[in-house]
Amino acid sequence: MTETNRLQVRDLDKSFGEESILSAVSFDVAEDEIVALLGPSGCGKTTTLRCIAGVESPDGGEITIDGETVYSSDVSHPPEDREIGMVYQNYAIWPHKSVYENVVFPLKYADHSFSKDEYESRVDWLLELVDIAELKHQPATDLSGGQQQRTALARALAHDPDLLLLDEPLSNLDKKLRANMRYELQKLQQEVGVSMLYVTHDQEEAFYLADKVLVMNEGDIVERGAPRELYRRPSSAFTRDFVGQWNRLDGSVEWDSDGSRVVRTDLGTVPVDAVDVVHSANVDGPVHCFLRPRDAAVQRESAADGGRAAGTDGIFVGADVVGAGDAPAALSRRGTVLAAGLSRDLYEVTVGFEDADTEVVVRSDRVRDFDRGDRVLLRAPADAIKLYSAGE
Repeated sequence: MTETNRLQVRDLDKSFGEESILSAVSFDVAEDEIVALLGPSGCGKTTTLRCIAGVESPDGGEITIDGETVYSSDVSHPPEDREIGMVYQNYAIWPHKSVYENVVFPLKYADHSFSKDEYESRVDWLLELVDIAELKHQPATDLSGGQQQRTALARALAHDPDLLLLDEPLSNLDKKLRANMRYELQKLQQEVGVSMLYVTHDQEEAFYLADKVLVMNEGDIVERGAPRELYRRPSSAFTRDFVGQWNRLDGSVEWDSDGSRVVRTDLGTVPVDAVDVVHSANVDGPVHCFLRPRDAAVQRESAADGGRAAGTDGIFVGADVVGAGDAPAALSRRGTVLAAGLSRDLYEVTVGFEDADTEVVVRSDRVRDFDRGDRVLLRAPADAIKLYSAGE
């Protein structure tokens, strides 16, 4: 255990009956770090959180918080003796109490360094911090969902815990409020200086908030890393399929006539050295190529120049591909627009190709008008293509 780790989990196991829920789960949360535990429903995220909080008993492993072992084969501290705060999915606000009474509760029962004379000033400071000071004496039954969530946050921080555990805290809020609360949570964490373990199935939340993301599936952490790393270059098949959207191009690695190795796909051929080979650098034969929708560009064909791509008028460019047409190595093929329209605040075009089953989705925040049936040129820089052997 290093001095900078607030939480250390080692080889955590948990079963319910014959069903294994957690299998040798291990990870750390550093001081002032936000770690997101991301995965689909039923993968073991909440069970992990409940074991750390002490409201669920593991079958094996070790949990250390701020240098103190709170669970092992011969130690099991109750929740109130662990230096943690907890925010539940349903907030768990007591309806018969006021906002002040909800927030002050941990100060009366948890371990902390505040005197009774400081309770009210501590609560007042927290209510100011989460922007609900004017609701101090309001009954909990009068609160909106967002106000309940802020009350739950203030209560979890009341006793100044070293670690804050959050279990899908934004899932019951509407889209606009969720986006606002993501920012508020990040700002809160910076002001208070607490470490956070944040459980969610929402990729956008995890990648916005976290310094590090742990991707979980079937009771195991299958991959971990910085958000950008996991998004741009996932190493596991599960992470690749779970995080974001990809265009999949089946192809093969072959030897070209000049003795070089190339990747052949329905969209064209590029040198192996030009693509990003994630696994199996010496792979030959069948491969899968993956391309993010924002890593490609489409452009209308122009009858005036003999079918070559038009100029900048009418071009539709993915956010990371400005100048894709000038890339030294790129996949390129003419196709037909199958669908076009707005999707999740981005403009989306789906392109199909003659004599090929492949369809490619392209997205951008630059809106251009395309109609079904438009003939277009699609291009994608080779270095945006992630190559995996066919078995991965």
